[in-house]
Amino acid sequence: MIRPAGANSVPVGLPKRIALPIFAVFTILFLGIMGYFLKIGFGTTGSAFGPGATVAQQGDAVLQATPAPIATDPPGTFTVPQTGTGPISGGAGGALPGQQTGGGTPAGPPAQVMAEVTELRGRIARNPKDLAALVALGNMEFDARKFERADPLYVRALALDPTNPDVRTDDAVALHETGHDLAALAQLDRVLRERHDFPAAVFNRGVVLQAIGRNTDAQAAFKHYLAVAGPNDPRAAAARAALEELAR
Repeated sequence: MIRPAGANSVPVGLPKRIALPIFAVFTILFLGIMGYFLKIGFGTTGSAFGPGATVAQQGDAVLQATPAPIATDPPGTFTVPQTGTGPISGGAGGALPGQQTGGGTPAGPPAQVMAEVTELRGRIARNPKDLAALVALGNMEFDARKFERADPLYVRALALDPTNPDVRTDDAVALHETGHDLAALAQLDRVLRERHDFPAAVFNRGVVLQAIGRNTDAQAAFKHYLAVAGPNDPRAAAARAALEELAR
């Protein structure tokens, strides 16, 4: 008797015990071939996956970020009205820095110095209270005779460490060099209230007093300087020359 199609029929195909091993073999071969081509792709320079591959960028994505500007004077500061004449020529030979001698050239800083400036600005941008960076950058601006840039950095440093006589004296020099003699004198007087015989402050006080025409006080300051610094001090000759000029 012939059975109708589909009624109790036996499925056509390979037994599982044969089909599964064959499927596994083909799967392993396929993965092996794909892995081979991927390896070639990663090892080829310029390919989508190679060592020189880069993420595609459009528009502003390729722009480099610019460093944030450094804040200047803290809130609440103001400029003292001035009656002085600013830096003087001759006489005492200019102001005396608290830590180092100023310098710099109009050509600008070399690459190594510029790299250090950039690093210090970055440190200050990341941490506005980085005292060492504020002083170091202020000193670099001072050495380059960029006194208008050094002053705000010194002001910020003094807000963090108000008892540092070197920084306050350097700030006084920067103020004097930009024509702010009364503010410079106030800074120097504060240093000398705390350290009566601090040589750099004593000398600079003479310079500022001479600049604003207080000649008697300037003479006393230069005599005080010679007493505390000694006759062989590098600025002793300048102090004596200032005294001779003031005596005329």
